[in-house]
Amino acid sequence: MKIYAIPGLGTTEKLYENTHIENHIVVILKWPVPSKNDTMETYAKKFIPQINQNEPFCLLGVSFGGMICTELCKIVNPVKTIIVSSAKSRLELPWFIKLLNVLPVHKVVTEQMHRKMAYHGKWFIGFGTAYIPEYLGMVNSMTENYFKYCINIIVSWKRKENDKAVIHIHGTADRLLLYKNVTCNYTIDNGSHAMVVFRAEEINKIIETEIVKGQ
Repeated sequence: MKIYAIPGLGTTEKLYENTHIENHIVVILKWPVPSKNDTMETYAKKFIPQINQNEPFCLLGVSFGGMICTELCKIVNPVKTIIVSSAKSRLELPWFIKLLNVLPVHKVVTEQMHRKMAYHGKWFIGFGTAYIPEYLGMVNSMTENYFKYCINIIVSWKRKENDKAVIHIHGTADRLLLYKNVTCNYTIDNGSHAMVVFRAEEINKIIETEIVKGQ
């Protein structure tokens, strides 16, 4: 079975370089170009052309990619939807994201500044020193206005209910999307926001288990 995987904000297929699910094919989806007026739902729809709906498949998303999966699974019909280090609704978003609804400073910040903030936010994400060149390369590969528009998509997300059908894996040491703010199915002790890279073996086993349950 194919597992269509969406990376996190500002990252590429490299985020899944340690994701190997036995007897399944992980297909990393490319970022569609976001537009100024995109919502989480309209942006999720832009991923559909990359998915073969004529055969069974699963969805996998990390961080922002997981948020997209929670909307996408309402439109397509995956066997299973699994999110990692993510949120199932705006109820699980951190306070500073919610604050941007009241003080929308993200709309006046330049794209270059967004990229700098993304890079300097590596501590919150959990990328160690050795991984910084990889992360910087991913950030710089994004299309023009990618960060500005995608951050607005997150800030304006309307979903207020958690989908219980979505399988949620979260780490207790996540500094970006705090563990205390989410309701998850699986807990990775001391797992950071970037644990899909550094705790891949544990996460891979959970994904394998959940896919077997769904078949």
